[in-house]
Amino acid sequence: MKLFSIFTLSLLTLLSATSATPLNLVTYNIRLDIHVDQGDRDWNQRKGTVTKFLRESGASIIGMQEVLHGQLVDLTKALPELKSTGVGRDDGKTKGEYSPIFYNPKIWTIDAEDHGTFWLSGTPQIPGSTTWGNRTTRICTYARFSDKSGKSIYVFNTHWDHQNQNSREKAAELILRKISTRKHLNDPVILMGDFNANSENKAIQRLLDSPLLIDPCEQQVITYNTWQAGLKPGLRIDHIFTSPSLKDVTVKVINNGNPPGSDHHPLQLTQSP
Repeated sequence: MKLFSIFTLSLLTLLSATSATPLNLVTYNIRLDIHVDQGDRDWNQRKGTVTKFLRESGASIIGMQEVLHGQLVDLTKALPELKSTGVGRDDGKTKGEYSPIFYNPKIWTIDAEDHGTFWLSGTPQIPGSTTWGNRTTRICTYARFSDKSGKSIYVFNTHWDHQNQNSREKAAELILRKISTRKHLNDPVILMGDFNANSENKAIQRLLDSPLLIDPCEQQVITYNTWQAGLKPGLRIDHIFTSPSLKDVTVKVINNGNPPGSDHHPLQLTQSP
């Protein structure tokens, strides 16, 4: 009996050590730090609301948009347990908005040869490039992560153009091409971010017409909140899409603060163990 108990305990320990990590991810457009935002909207006033939510969410992977370098420094200081990958969109270094991916290195190991940022243009390798009619530079940051069990996942974090539909549709095509040509085709994918397009937009429909992605979020809730607290019925422009192979996932829109931490609500994906 004692031998059986020891064997059972050893087996459970082994299974625990090798089981895949349940996913817990957040996407959040935190609103850039800009001088026109005063009072509660000033970054120095609201950054505590943003970082408190991110800490308490328990998310081990976080995609953010509209992050200026100074904000990246603030976030790094406030979330010391996390690391990040990503570059500024204007020069591929520190200038302009980032779409960074933060991750917990105690849970995830980033693939040193399979991560980076590409530009949503006809020349995706050229920093600052815009070729599709959009006046604002747009990017996508991606990375492959592996947990301690050896299971891996790709995360793409993007911010599409807010004015040019051609740019959005071309962005959808480019991202689908990047997903379909990833090095490890058996690894599932999560695509998240601020798409500046709701589910009725042709660019979003193009993503979901592909066999590569589904939308697991059942909430029809507005995510661009115009600085208003509370969740209101409507169509989302912020999304989390996943490979169909990812099971037992739930995506919800979260109300972050009153006054809110940003002019966007975050979304959170969780997976049942």
